[in-house]
Order: sequence, then structure tokens, then C-alpha cells
Amino acid sequence: MNSEYKERSTEGQILGIIALILGILALIISFIPCIGVLALIPGGVAIILSLIAYSQANKANASKGIIIAALIISFIGTAIAGAWGTIMNEFADWDKLDSRIENIGNQLDDLENTMEELEDSTATDSDTNTLDSLENEMDKLDNNATPEGGGKEKNKQ
Repeated sequence: MNSEYKERSTEGQILGIIALILGILALIISFIPCIGVLALIPGGVAIILSLIAYSQANKANASKGIIIAALIISFIGTAIAGAWGTIMNEFADWDKLDSRIENIGNQLDDLENTMEELEDSTATDSDTNTLDSLENEMDKLDNNATPEGGGKEKNKQ
């Protein structure tokens, strides 16, 4: 029986493990919204490493289980990342991006001008109210200081 047993090589296994780790990383990153597109990088590298490892393992009659798992996981992660890229590209209207940014800048300028006008009008209104209240107080003091009978004339007599 020992003569029938052929020892398998470990050729391509290290690349397969590296590809598996990169594939899992790509799969995890691909599920994160907005940055899932970045999973294309480790996913693409993992696919290339998996294919190289598969080729080495096939030539050396080595086991291919980890390598095939790495290839499948890498492909799934890369496909999800590609889907995110497609979705983001469809919803983004790149032709109008400059006008949108300019529009936001104009709205911010308008908001700043409105705030300045509001501050100026508030200061003017409060100054007017203060002057009115001071004039009213002065009128009250004048009315209280001079009796209706002509208090100044009494002092002269």
C-alpha cells in the first residue's frame, strides 16, 4: 500500500494562503458602503495569486483546496466591489459636478451675506429701541420735574 501512496507536494500553497487572506480582506471591505470599491485592489491581486498558485499546484500534483477557495472568495469580493463601483457611477452625474460645487459655493456666499445683513439690522433695531426708550425716560423726567402749574414761576416769586 505504501508503494501506491504518492506524496503530495506543497507547491503553490503559500501563494494560495496569501491569496485566501487577500480574498477575505477584499470580501470584508467590499461590503462597506462608499469605500467598497477599494476592494478591487486586494481582490484583483488575490485572483492573480490564486491563478498562479493553481498553476503551480497543478504542475506539481499538489492539493488545490485552499487555492480554489481563495479564488472563489476573491472573485466574490471583487464582484461585489465592482457592483459598488457601478452603482456609484450610475448615481453620480460627473458632468454636472462642477456646477453643483459652484452652486453650493454660491449658496454659502448668499447665506453669509444674509447673516451679515441680519446682524446689521439687529444692531440697528436695538439701537433704535434704546434711543426710543431713552427719549421716553427723558420725557417722563421732564414731565415730573416741571409741575403743570409752572413750577419755575413759583420760584421766581
